[in-house]
Amino acid sequence: MSLRLIASSDDGALAIRDHLLPLIRDRGLLECQRDAVRLITLQLDPWLLRHWTPFNDLSPEQAASPGYRHALARQRTRPELPYGLEVWCDGRKVLCVLWAQDGCFEVDSFVRGSWESDALAL
Repeated sequence: MSLRLIASSDDGALAIRDHLLPLIRDRGLLECQRDAVRLITLQLDPWLLRHWTPFNDLSPEQAASPGYRHALARQRTRPELPYGLEVWCDGRKVLCVLWAQDGCFEVDSFVRGSWESDALAL
């Protein structure tokens, strides 16, 4: 029996994310900044790039203590992934990646295709 190594598609998704984020941050427009989300978009036909980040000002009724935040974190069954990137090409969502500052990530959707090399050329 022979084994064949296959590269994870997560590597390609993360490479595209890492390439596109500086472009979105430099040239994108702030679309929304309310509640817990800041949304930045960049439209470069045929591309629509959407990047969201947490915007975490606590409301007056929320306690700001570290103990409170720790208790909230322990109530969650999966890690919170507050950062996100969606890549749309020709009206189709081709990539959605979620991540946290600690390095945890999840590739929510990734449609392989020729768009990958085009995105890396932006």
